[in-house]
Parts: sequence; structure tokens; C-alpha cells
Amino acid sequence: KMKQGRGGNAVACSSTACSPSSGRWRRGGSAVASALKKGDESGLDLRFKERVKGIPPTEDAVYPAGDMCSRCGLCDTYYVAKVKEACGFIGDGMSRIDQLEEQVHGRQRDLGEADEVTFGVHEHMSFCKLTPGVEGAQWTGVVTTIAVEMLRAGMVEAVVCVQSDPEDELKPKPCIAMTEEEVIEARGVKPSLSPNLEVLAEGEARG
Repeated sequence: KMKQGRGGNAVACSSTACSPSSGRWRRGGSAVASALKKGDESGLDLRFKERVKGIPPTEDAVYPAGDMCSRCGLCDTYYVAKVKEACGFIGDGMSRIDQLEEQVHGRQRDLGEADEVTFGVHEHMSFCKLTPGVEGAQWTGVVTTIAVEMLRAGMVEAVVCVQSDPEDELKPKPCIAMTEEEVIEARGVKPSLSPNLEVLAEGEARG
């Protein structure tokens, strides 16, 4: 049964099910609290960060999107409280894409343009090759080099990269790279889904 907090918001539940429609998020006997809204001057709901715990990312973890889950990493953090708004497989899901594209890019993708149907809104697409290439890169290291140069130029303070798990080189390990060495360590394609969003909380903690 659901326990109710102020304003009728669900705080926790005793069910072992994981149902986004009912607000029950529980894994391994440890309830994941739902956010209690308290807006600050900017209108942001901040209290959930202190109250919510992410779902432990084990192999048999049960996530709100069920079998549709792409293991993006969001629910591994306290941002699980925002999964109904963020997940493309819950509620309105990907049907929001037209609205979001216009909000982010200023227009929707051109359905009469094959590349935009496949890759989304863009101004121009290029094919490139780095010469000489980065040693150990999957192809020539174009993305790795761009990330390194942005760090050197001070355009960014860090880069979210995907390194390999020390125990399994094919298992992705998201990280916040703050040095050139950390970026280069992430070179090479990881042919699997990667929970990149699990570093959101770490990024905030680092400021």
C-alpha cells in the first residue's frame, strides 16, 4: 500500500513491483521514495535529491520502463524521481519528440529529408578522417580529438566519456573525464547500451 506525504504525494510503498503508473518504485526490499514538491524561486523541485535513492544497477534490477528500458542510467540516481517526465518509454514517451525537437532546435525534423528522418535535426553532415589517427582508436579518433581539444581550449571543464570496465572490456563504464588522459582512455567504440546518465549526480556533486 502507498503511504501518503503532504499534498498526497507518494513517499514510499510496500509493494515489490515496479510500476510507473502507480508510482511504486521498489527494488530488493528497499523502497525508492518519490519526490515531494517544493519549488524554489526558479520553480525547480529540489527536495527529491535529498529524499530519493536510485535503483541499484544490478543485472536483475527492475526499472520503471520494464522490458522497454534502455538502461540509460537515469534511474540509477535520484533522478529516478523524474523518470515519468524524462523516459521515452513511459506515458507519452517518444510521441513528445516533435515538441521537444522544436523546443531544442527551433524546428522539427524534415520528414522529406532522408538523413533528418534517420539522424534528426541538423544543419550539415560531414564525413571525416583524422591523419594521423589516434593510436588505439576504433577508426581514426575524430571524436576523441575533438573532446581533448575542447578541454585544452577551456571550452568545457569535463567530458562525459565511456571507458571500458576493468573486468570486461566490452562493458561500458561512463565517467566524467577532466583530463586529456581520461578522455583518451575512453577511445574506441563500445558496442552496447551505456548508462551515461548515471553520472548526472556525480557531475552536480563536483560542481
